[in-house]
Amino acid sequence: MELMKDKYPKAERWVFGDSPAMNDELAELVAKGIKTATTCSFNLYDSDESEGDKITVGNHYIVFDSKERPICVVRVIAMHLMQFSEMTTELAWKEGEGDRSLLHWQAEHQRFFGRMGVFSPDMEIIVIEFKTVDFPPN
Repeated sequence: MELMKDKYPKAERWVFGDSPAMNDELAELVAKGIKTATTCSFNLYDSDESEGDKITVGNHYIVFDSKERPICVVRVIAMHLMQFSEMTTELAWKEGEGDRSLLHWQAEHQRFFGRMGVFSPDMEIIVIEFKTVDFPPN
C-alpha cells in the first residue's frame, strides 16, 4: 500500500457498494476492466458531508476490497449529471454489473438507492467513468 501512496500521493480511497460481498465483487470487476463506470446520488455527492471527498475528473483513486486491500488504481475520465430515468444503455453497460443491460442497472440501482432512502425516478445522479491505470506490486 505504501508504494501505491508514494506513486499516487494525492489518490483517495474508493470502495464500491454497500456490503463486503458487493465491495469484493465490484472491485474485481474494476480490476478486470469490466466495470468502467459507477453511479452516485447527486444530492449525497453535493452535500456538505462529502466536502473534501468530491470525485473529480483527472484524479486518481485507489480501489479497495472489503478486507482493506488495495486492488488497483483508477483515474476518473468523465462525469455525467442526469436524472435516474435518463440513464443510457451505453453507460449502464460500462457499469459492468449483471447482464450489463439498462433494465438490470435500473432494478439494481433502484434497490441500492432505496436502501439509502433517496430513490425517485427523477432523482439526479452522477455517472462517473474511469479507467484502470495501475495495480499494486505482487
